[in-house]
Amino acid sequence: LLCGSAVLVNVSEVIYLVRSSSQSLDAIELIRQRQLVTVQMNAHVRDAEAAVYRYQINGEEGFKSQVREQLNNFSSATAQYRLLASQPNEQQWASELERSYQQALMTGDHLIELHDQQIAQMDSFLATQSQLSALLSNNVMSSRPDDAAYKATVTDMHDALRAMLTAVTGYIASPDETKRGQFTDAVVSFQQGMNDFSSIAQSGKEKNWAAEILSQFEQLKSLGANLISGRDLQQSLYANFISIIFNTGQQTIVGKIEPYETNKFAQERQTLLNAVGAASMVSILATIIISAFAILFMFQLSRQVNTRVASLLDGAARVTAGNLDEPVTITGADEFAQLAESFNEMMVGLASREERLRALIGRLAHIQDEERRLIGLDLHDGLTQLIISANMHLNALNSQIGSKLNAQSLQSLDVGRTLVKQAIDEARRVISELRPTMVDDIGLEQGLCQYVTEVCEEQNWKAEIVTDTRGLEIAPAVQAAIFRIVQE
Repeated sequence: LLCGSAVLVNVSEVIYLVRSSSQSLDAIELIRQRQLVTVQMNAHVRDAEAAVYRYQINGEEGFKSQVREQLNNFSSATAQYRLLASQPNEQQWASELERSYQQALMTGDHLIELHDQQIAQMDSFLATQSQLSALLSNNVMSSRPDDAAYKATVTDMHDALRAMLTAVTGYIASPDETKRGQFTDAVVSFQQGMNDFSSIAQSGKEKNWAAEILSQFEQLKSLGANLISGRDLQQSLYANFISIIFNTGQQTIVGKIEPYETNKFAQERQTLLNAVGAASMVSILATIIISAFAILFMFQLSRQVNTRVASLLDGAARVTAGNLDEPVTITGADEFAQLAESFNEMMVGLASREERLRALIGRLAHIQDEERRLIGLDLHDGLTQLIISANMHLNALNSQIGSKLNAQSLQSLDVGRTLVKQAIDEARRVISELRPTMVDDIGLEQGLCQYVTEVCEEQNWKAEIVTDTRGLEIAPAVQAAIFRIVQE
C-alpha cells in the first residue's frame, strides 16, 4: 500500500514535470536558436562594415568579395530568424532587417563601384600628370635655355601642376575644403601660365606644345574635379552605409531583439523553475508522510537483515583470511539462508581445490627436480666421462710426442688441452646446477653458504651470509626449492 501510494504520487508529479519541462525547454531552445542567429547577424553586419572600410583603404579584391559574402550571410541569417519568429513584433523586426539588408547591399555595391572608378580615374590622373610634367621638363623647358621670362612661365606651370597633384591626392586621402581651394588655385595658376606661354610662343613647335599642354591640362582638370566630387560622394555614401549598419546592429539587433530574447529566456527559465519547485514540494511532502510509515516497518526488517548480513560478512572475512573450516550459520528458508548454504558449499569446494592445487604443485616440483637429477646423472656418467677420457688421451699424447712437435703444433695441442679442461669444469658446473648434491651431502645451511662463497669467488663479489634454521624442520623438497631460489 505504501509503495503503491508513493508510485502513484511520483508518477503524477513526473507527468506534470515532464509536460511543463518539455514546453519550457522547447521555448528555451527556440530562444537560444534566435539568440544564436542574432549574434550571427550582428557579426555579419560588423564584418561587412569592416570589409567596406578596408576596401576603401587598401583596395584589395578579397575585401570586395567579402562585403557581398557577409551581407549574403546576414540575409541568410535574417531568413532563418524569420522562420524562428513566432510573434508579430518578431516578424516586424525580421522585415526591418530585410529592408536594412537591401539598403546596405545597394549602398555597398555603389561604394565599391565608386571606389573602382576613383582608382581608374586616379591612374589616368597620375599618368596624365606625369606625361604633362615630362613634356614641360624635358621638351618645353629646354627650348629656350637663355630666355628668363620663358623659363619662369614654364616653371610656374610646372609648380601649378605639382600643386594640382598635391591637392587632389591630399583631398582623396583626407577630404578638406582647404585642399579643394588649393586645387582651384592651382588650376587658375596653371591657366594663367598657359595663357602666358601661348602669348610668348614663337615657333611652330612651341605652338604645338601649347596646344598639347592645353589638351592635357583640360583632361587633368576634368579628372581632378571628378576625383574630388567622387570623393565627396564616396564620403556621403560611406556615412549612409555606416548609418544603415548602426541602425541594424545597435538599434534593431542590440537595442530591440537581444533585450527581448533575454527577457523571454528569463521568463521561460522562471516558468521551468516554478514547475520543478512545485513538483519537488509535492514529492517531499509525499515522501515524508509515506516514509514515516515505512520507517516503522523497515526498522524491524533491517534488524533481521543486518544480523544475517553480518554473518555473511564474517564468513567472507574468514575466507579472506584463509579459514575454510568454519561455515556460516543462518537458520530459516529465506534468501539469506540459501545464500549461506551456497557460501558454505563454495568454502568446501575452495578447500578441496586448494588441497589439490598444493599437491599438484608439490608433484610438479618433485618431477622437475627428479628430471634435473636424471639429466645431471646422464651428463656425469656420459658426456663428462667422455671429455675426461679425451683429456687423458691428450695428456698421454703430450707426454709421448710433445718434444717432437714444432712450436706451432705444440701450442695448438696446449690450446686443445686447455679447452678440454674448461669443458670438464663447465660440465661439472652444469651438473652442480642441475643436481645440488651439496644439500644432500652437507645440509641446506652449509650448502647455501658454500654455494654463495663459490659464486662470490668466481665473480669477485663480497657477500654477508646470515642463516638461522634452529627449530625448523624443512622437507627435502622444500630444501631443494630454497636452493633453486638462491641459484636464481
